[in-house]
Amino acid sequence: MSTVINTNLASLYAQNNLSNAQNNLAQSVQRLSSGLRINNAKDDAAGLAISQNMQAQINGVDQSRRNLNDAVNLMQVAETSLTTIQDMLLRIKQLATQGYDGSQSTAQRTNLVDELVQLNTEINNTAIRSKFNGNSLISNSNTIDTTGTIKNATTFGGMTISQMNVAGAVAGGTYNATYDTASNILTLTNGTNVGSVTLVDTAANSSQVISFANLGISFLATNNTGASIDADTLGATAGGLGGDTLKVTAGTAAVTFQAGADVQAENLITYTTMNVLTNGSGVDSQMQNLGTQITAMAAGAATYTSAQWATAFNTLGGYVDTANNYISDKRSSIGALTNRVGYIMTNLESQSTNLKASKSAILDTDFAAETAKLTKGQIMQQAATAMLAQANQMPNVVLSLLK
Repeated sequence: MSTVINTNLASLYAQNNLSNAQNNLAQSVQRLSSGLRINNAKDDAAGLAISQNMQAQINGVDQSRRNLNDAVNLMQVAETSLTTIQDMLLRIKQLATQGYDGSQSTAQRTNLVDELVQLNTEINNTAIRSKFNGNSLISNSNTIDTTGTIKNATTFGGMTISQMNVAGAVAGGTYNATYDTASNILTLTNGTNVGSVTLVDTAANSSQVISFANLGISFLATNNTGASIDADTLGATAGGLGGDTLKVTAGTAAVTFQAGADVQAENLITYTTMNVLTNGSGVDSQMQNLGTQITAMAAGAATYTSAQWATAFNTLGGYVDTANNYISDKRSSIGALTNRVGYIMTNLESQSTNLKASKSAILDTDFAAETAKLTKGQIMQQAATAMLAQANQMPNVVLSLLK
């Protein structure tokens, strides 16, 4: 190596090594103070990308666990309400059996019916109250969309439509009405489901029920005028029902929860809402028949003969057995789904733990290894500083040559 003054190569080497030692020391301090091995993308670009993808999956899994906690709570609300309803059904069964006792008087049987009416009312109230964050769980039903031309308080052909009931409609959507003047048949269809009713002439101050039984849709057409209104007037395309629309908004049929980090069919858990109403808004005959029978018994209690009482209570007993089996089936389904969700939550907890362990191996600081690097860095910094001081003194040898 040449002996020169202007360029001190030894000093430059020492400076570079000191700079590297300081950078390594700073990196160790950063990792130890933050607890992260990767603080910037430059620390490990591939590792950062992998760890962030893992974190996204961890966030999805952890949120899914919280979703499923909500699912369990929702199903517990539904199942608790069904338990209460089943308790009332068991009481109705007891009353139905008691009412079949021929030694009881009409007054005593009427008292039984009074309790039956109250129990039936509370079954419906319990179902309607059972909601979770505004979602109806066991009283799901359809409603009338007021943008349709056929709706309550609307007049067609001089007749006023009222008592619209679409709660049990087989499907939501727009139902179009058409009328055939030759057969007097009014048809209602949403493109998939079709129902038809034969209209009749309506006498003054009377009404006719227009019921599309297979569609679950019905309403009352009332003639409040002083003259008879014929079927063609009511069903006419212009001014009548023909050519108009009934719009039904379907109730939420299901509440779905994501049970995994990815949106795919296998990760979706669905609680299917139901309708256990017995008040005419029900969609399941198992419950509706019970309510209809109790209502009929309340209406006929004052005139029933002993034989009619026996028939009424016998019929009620059959209906309550069917309703009880229906509720048991629904409770069983909820219980099975709740157990399934429990297994999923256990699996998700394991997934989350394993993913976090894998992410930690990539992202977190190994303090044992990093403190060793810190010590090395401190020694290297001290050594480089000492060597830089020595290197800076090396040009002084030139002075001895000049003496």
